[in-house]
Amino acid sequence: MNRVLEVERDAAVAIRAAQSDADAVLQAARETRRQILDRARDRASRLHVRAQARLADTLSQLDAQAQTAGANRESLESIAQRAIEQLARRLASRDHEPP
Repeated sequence: MNRVLEVERDAAVAIRAAQSDADAVLQAARETRRQILDRARDRASRLHVRAQARLADTLSQLDAQAQTAGANRESLESIAQRAIEQLARRLASRDHEPP
């Protein structure tokens, strides 16, 4: 009978030790998961900052190109307007008609 009780006590000690080991493994896994998530968040944040900077640069370049295109358009419109005015003057004058 004493032998059975001793075996039961040894088994209970072994079970507690196994549970303690399992708890330690689970805790280590949770810590590893937390570290992985922290690194992933940091990477995502850095990528977001870089993407925002690139987007801002691209938008600035597009704005500059749009302003240049707008200036060119105004120049072309001015040239076209002068050509129309000259043509209108010429058509309105008697010089363009054959004798």
